[in-house]
Amino acid sequence: MRADLNWVTADLAVGGDLDPDDAIALAQVNDILDAGITHVVDLRIEDDDTEIWKAAEIAYLSVGTADADGHVVPAQVFDKGVRFARLAVRDGGRVLTHCHMGINRGPSMGFAILLDRGHSPIEAFDMIRAARPQAFVAYAQDALAAHAARQRCKGERPLDWEAEAKALERHIQAVLTPSKVGHIRHIMRQNRMRDLGHSV
Repeated sequence: MRADLNWVTADLAVGGDLDPDDAIALAQVNDILDAGITHVVDLRIEDDDTEIWKAAEIAYLSVGTADADGHVVPAQVFDKGVRFARLAVRDGGRVLTHCHMGINRGPSMGFAILLDRGHSPIEAFDMIRAARPQAFVAYAQDALAAHAARQRCKGERPLDWEAEAKALERHIQAVLTPSKVGHIRHIMRQNRMRDLGHSV
């Protein structure tokens, strides 16, 4: 598959954006259509593919947010993506959540959707990483806080999200060892070089 995505479940994929080369991007769009994806959630603040997905007759939600050290993804970003995914799957759809490189924002939205489906934070994190090993899922804690707030608003049994957050942080530190973090950063640098038109 030329499209930059990985399947986490039968109806949820996470990944990166379309290639800047029009011919490659068109082939990727065709791959996405052939894969049966019906809904796309785009976490990039730096770009928008509304016209592309409208032409391809794929439902598109742009909930752009930044990706930077210290950035906190607002709860409403995850709330919108989760609602969109719920409706998509209810209607038999398949969802792709993506950002630019498919390392932080897109996988974090996939993580939020898995939480909404009843997966534990550690289980959801491991599912994303098993499907897409280069994923860092940097906003998992923000997604977890948003999930706990949604539960409270619905009057559901509240998640002890502070304890869950601490357990998730310990798990992430155990999984993302310094060597793995270095490897992920190497992939990120390669992708940035590619975007700038340099050979890698």
